[in-house]
Amino acid sequence: MTEGDHSQRLAPAAGGGQPPVTPASSKSGSERGTERPRLIKPRGSITSQLLVGFSVFAVLIGTAAAAGYVAVTRQDEAAKELTSQYQVLQRTEINLQSGFAVAQSTLLLYSVTGQHEYLVPVSLSETEFTADVATLTRNATPDLRTLIAKEAWYGANWFSLATRIGTVTPRTAGAKSLMGQWSTLSLAFTTNANATQQRLQTDIAQLTDSSTKELNAGLAGGGAALAVAVLLLLMSSLSTLRTVTRPLRGLTATVSRLTAGDHAARAPLSGSAEVREVAMSVNTLADESDRMRAQEAETDRLLSMARAVGLRIREHLVAADVLNEARTALEENLDAEAVYLRLLEGDKLGPLIGHGPGWFLPAEAISVLTPTIIDEHTSLFRAHTSKVIQDVQGPEGEAIPPEIRDAYRAAGVVSHLLTPFGVGTDVLGIIVANRLHPGQPWTDAEVSAVEWIAADLGRGLHYARMYEAENRLVGELRSVDRTKSDFLATVSHELRTPLTSIAGYVELLREGESGPLTPAQEKMLQTVGRNTARLRNLIEDVLTLSNIESGAFTRTMQPVDLADIVVPAVAALEPQAVAKGLMVSLDCPDQRLVVRGDPEQLDRVLMNLLSNAVKFTAKGGAVQIETGRDDGMAVLTIVDTGMGIPEGEQKDLFTRFFRASNAVDRAVPGTGLGLAIVRTIVISHSGDIEIRSRLGEGTTVNVRIPLLAAGRGRQARLQAGQPVVPADEEFTEPGLGVTAPAEPALRTPASGLPTAVTSQP
Repeated sequence: MTEGDHSQRLAPAAGGGQPPVTPASSKSGSERGTERPRLIKPRGSITSQLLVGFSVFAVLIGTAAAAGYVAVTRQDEAAKELTSQYQVLQRTEINLQSGFAVAQSTLLLYSVTGQHEYLVPVSLSETEFTADVATLTRNATPDLRTLIAKEAWYGANWFSLATRIGTVTPRTAGAKSLMGQWSTLSLAFTTNANATQQRLQTDIAQLTDSSTKELNAGLAGGGAALAVAVLLLLMSSLSTLRTVTRPLRGLTATVSRLTAGDHAARAPLSGSAEVREVAMSVNTLADESDRMRAQEAETDRLLSMARAVGLRIREHLVAADVLNEARTALEENLDAEAVYLRLLEGDKLGPLIGHGPGWFLPAEAISVLTPTIIDEHTSLFRAHTSKVIQDVQGPEGEAIPPEIRDAYRAAGVVSHLLTPFGVGTDVLGIIVANRLHPGQPWTDAEVSAVEWIAADLGRGLHYARMYEAENRLVGELRSVDRTKSDFLATVSHELRTPLTSIAGYVELLREGESGPLTPAQEKMLQTVGRNTARLRNLIEDVLTLSNIESGAFTRTMQPVDLADIVVPAVAALEPQAVAKGLMVSLDCPDQRLVVRGDPEQLDRVLMNLLSNAVKFTAKGGAVQIETGRDDGMAVLTIVDTGMGIPEGEQKDLFTRFFRASNAVDRAVPGTGLGLAIVRTIVISHSGDIEIRSRLGEGTTVNVRIPLLAAGRGRQARLQAGQPVVPADEEFTEPGLGVTAPAEPALRTPASGLPTAVTSQP
C-alpha cells in the first residue's frame, strides 16, 4: 500500500472476533491429511422405508381379509339350505376367527411400529369376540359347547394379554416375553378354533362339500397373504434396524475417537438419510475444530515471533541495525510479495527499506506527504491501530489515496496493510505489506504481530538514535576537552617564559643591580613581584589540574604513613601562621595511619588545605589539625576559625575557578583551583572529602582515605615498583577500587554541626 494512504483502519488489528478463514485453514479433510469419510451408497430415510413397508403390509392384510370375506359370503349362499342353527354357528365361528386374525395382525403391527392407533382394532375385536362367543354358546349343540368353551377361554386370555402388550414399549425385554405368551395362546386358540370348525364341517360336510372347498381355498389364500404380510413386516423391521444401528455404531466410534484426541477421525456417510445427515454434521464440526486449532497455532506462532523480534530489536544500539532486524523479521514471517519500511523525514518519506520492486511502487509515488496523509498517519499511530484493506481492487480500495491507488491496482495488489511506528506522539515511519495473491486476507493475528513489532521498532529506533546522538556529543565534548587541555598546556608553557623573565628582573632591581631604589620604587617592585608569584601559582595550578584530568599527571602509589606527611606540612606553614598571629595545634596520636598513595600528591592536598585555613583565618584565630581512624579509613581533620563560606555558595566549592564572594570582597588572593585539585587527588586515592562551614564562624575539612591492612605493605610496594622497607611487611591492601567522582552534594549533619559539602567517589 502506499505510505500515505492511511485514513482509517478498515479491519480490526487485534482483539475481538475471529480472523477470516485463510486458504490454509479452509482446506478439505484430505488436503489436511485427515481421514477421508467412506462414501457408501445412500439409503432412503427411515420414514419412507416404514411407510412403504406398512403400505404393502396393509394391502396384504386387506387382501387376506377380502379373500376371507368372499369365501364366507359364498359359503353363506351355498348353505342357505342348512338349518338356522348351523348357519348361525358357522357364520359366528367364521366371524370370530376372522376378527381374531385381524386383532392378531394389528397387534403385530403395534409390536413392530409402536403406534398406538393399531391397538384400536384389537379393542373392537375383543368386543365382537365376546358377542360371537355368546352366540356360539347359545346356539351350539352339546357336543360343540366343550370346544366353544375352550375357544372362548383361550380367546379371553389372548385379549387380556393383548391389553398388557399395549402398555409396554415394543421390542423391549418385557414386550418380547409377553409376545412369547401371545404366540402360545394364539396357537392354542387357533388349534381349538380349527377343531370347532372341523366338527362343524364334519356335521355339514355332506351338505356343504362344494362350498367348503371354496371356503378353504379362500381361507388358505388369506392365510398366505397374512403370512406374506407378517414376513414382509419382519423383514422390513430387520432392514430398518440394520440401516439405523450399524451406522449409529460407526458414528459413535467416530465421536469417541474425536473426543480422545484423534482429530483425523471422520464419520462414514452411510445408512439412512437421517443418519447421514448426523454424520455430515459431525464431520463439519471436526473440520471447523481443525480450522480453529490451526488458526490458534498460527496466532501463537506470530505473537511468539513478535515478542522474540522485539527482544532482538532492543538489543541493537545502531539505528540501521534496528531497522534491518525489523525488516528481516517481517519479510520472513509475512506471506506477502512486498514488505518494506519507510522513515518519515519531515514532510517526505525516505527510501524503501525492504523488498518492493520498482515496477510495484514507482519512485515518484508519494515522495511528498500532504497534510491529510500526515494526519492519517498520526491518527493511526495514536490509536495504536493499522490500516487494513482486504480488497484493493474493489470499492474498499477507494480508501487508498489516488496518488498510488492506480499503481497498486495496476500491479495486481489484492490486500494491503499499513502500520505506523514511532515514540510518544511522534510518528517515525510506516510498515507496509501488500499481497498480490487472492484468497488470503489479513488475519487479526498477523495484524497484531505487525503492530507489536511496530511498537518495539519505534522505541528501539528512538533509543538507537539517542545513543548515536549521545556518542556524537561525547566525541565532540572529548574533542573540545582535548583542545582545551592542549590550549591550557600551551598557554601555561608560553606564559612561564615571560613570567620567569619578569621575576628575574624584579629580583635584580630589588638587589640594586641598576642602582639604589627609592621607597616608592621598592613598593612598586614588591607589588610586581607579588602579582608575578600569584600568576605563576595560577599557571601551576592550571597545569596540574589539566595534567590530572588528562591522565598525564604521573602517580607513584606506595604505602604512606599520614604522620610522615602531616607533620612536615604543618611545620612548613607554621611560620606563616605565626606571622599572622594564629594559634596552630596538631593532634596526631602515636599510631600509624598507613594508606596507599602518592606522597607528593598527598602533600599537595595538605598544603592546599592548610594554606587555605591560614589564609582565610583572621589575626588571633586558630587552626587545629587532627588525624585518626574510623571504620578502616584514615581521617584527616582541619578546623579553622576563619571567615567561613556563605551557605548558598558551598555547593560550588569544588568547581574550577570558583571563589566565595566574601573572599573576593576582602581581596583574599587565590586562583579558585585549589579545592578542585584537592578533590581530584583525594578521589584518585579512593577517598572522599567533606567541608562543613558557617559564615563568620569557620570551616571544618574532613579527608578520608582507606587504610592499608597489616601484612601486605611489602606486596603493595613490590607491585608499585618501589623499594621495600621492613616496616612495609606489617600492612596489607584491602580490596579497594577507584570509582568515578560524584558531584558535590549538600549534606545535613547531626545536630550542632554546620552544613557540609561532600565530595566522594
